[in-house]
Amino acid sequence: MIQLLLILIINTIVLIAWGKYLHHLDAFTVDKKNEHRLFWFIVTGSILNMILVSMMYPLWENILFSLTGLGYGISPFVTHFLIVGPVEEITKFLIFIFLTGIFKSIKEPRDGILQAVSVALGFSLMENFFYALDYGVGVLLVRSILGVIGHATYAAIWGFAWSATVYTTDKDIKSPDRFYIIPFILFASMFHGAYNTLLDYNYVLFALLIKVITLGLFILIYRYVRDNSPYKRYSLKEYKKAIPVLKKGLNKYPKSYLLNKRLGVFHIYNRKYQTAEKYLRTASRISPRKIDGRFYYGVSRYLNGNTTDGIRLMNKAVGDLPPNIRKRPVDTLKNVISSESDRKDLMGHFDKHSLQFKLDKGKVREHKTATQIRYPLKQKKMEQSKKHSIALVADSDSKGCQGTWERLVRVRPGPVLLKPYEIGGSSVVNRAGKSYREVLDEKVEEFKELKKYGR
Repeated sequence: MIQLLLILIINTIVLIAWGKYLHHLDAFTVDKKNEHRLFWFIVTGSILNMILVSMMYPLWENILFSLTGLGYGISPFVTHFLIVGPVEEITKFLIFIFLTGIFKSIKEPRDGILQAVSVALGFSLMENFFYALDYGVGVLLVRSILGVIGHATYAAIWGFAWSATVYTTDKDIKSPDRFYIIPFILFASMFHGAYNTLLDYNYVLFALLIKVITLGLFILIYRYVRDNSPYKRYSLKEYKKAIPVLKKGLNKYPKSYLLNKRLGVFHIYNRKYQTAEKYLRTASRISPRKIDGRFYYGVSRYLNGNTTDGIRLMNKAVGDLPPNIRKRPVDTLKNVISSESDRKDLMGHFDKHSLQFKLDKGKVREHKTATQIRYPLKQKKMEQSKKHSIALVADSDSKGCQGTWERLVRVRPGPVLLKPYEIGGSSVVNRAGKSYREVLDEKVEEFKELKKYGR
């Protein structure tokens, strides 16, 4: 009874220690909604693996004996290379794809590796428990290190392959793609069988060398996926490299607050203010309580021409911070906004005493029209024809002409040869007493008639 209690205590300590370490390897589980997912992979993996492996062993042995006449116990090579290694690796892999399919938990390449290792950890803990009952606590202490490392590193091999397949596939994995995993399972089974066989022949040093090789392979795999993760931190100057990586990550997991926010900030640095506003709006909706997301959303709104709304959002975000750190997000704008003129324009509204942005009507940023944003080339041509067209009347009194003018451009592109007359205070009219909107409406109808008859 005391021995059983001691085994349970040691196994629990090992579970907590390895679980904490795996959680430490992924600092973004909260953003990916995977906070407790690894723990459930360990617990569920330990239970399901024992059930499935007890069914797989006799089935695999019968198939092997019927095909080759070989069976368990004939030799260490046959036992471990042809039975133990393949059965245990296939069992862990089946549990792994079952759990990842239910939870949809692979949102970046690193997820597949850590979740595969968690399933293997659960299998190892249950296996160690039964070994300790037969051979004592001393065996448990050794297997809690070497056994766990072995099962975890073997699983990382096929976990990496499956995670890469899932991450690079936009939709469900097709049948031909699933067969790519087979060589990796065989590779892991080979290491597993080699380690067990060398131990049976008492080649302990060579067996430990297998552990060192698989552990080194795990480190290389983990570093590779970490460096290619969308959650990797890039400096603002690396925006050309970071933006495609972040977009790929959002294709797989569009509900990520962190990826949307980072992509929006990189677009601000790249002066793509409209695109930045789209991603930062999404980020602020995913996590409304995140102050930095709301602040940068306000910045993008301001830079995109929505002065009043942008200042309101920035002030609201800064106001939710304690007074002693309210200036921190404002200080980051020196690096985030690469355009010096835009940065000076925005910082001109900031009051250092109240730590708030003030709306100065004399410094209101001009709102960009739909034509300026969506059709920059068309806007350039319109500006070139300014002397012979009424299209670019920029005064606030003539904004009503904008929609009609855009409809006119869609009917017949090119400058409209209407001589612009002097613009006074309120309404803009021509010599016939008609407003510019009425003139443009008439021209639209005229061009439609010409187009109808092929002129």
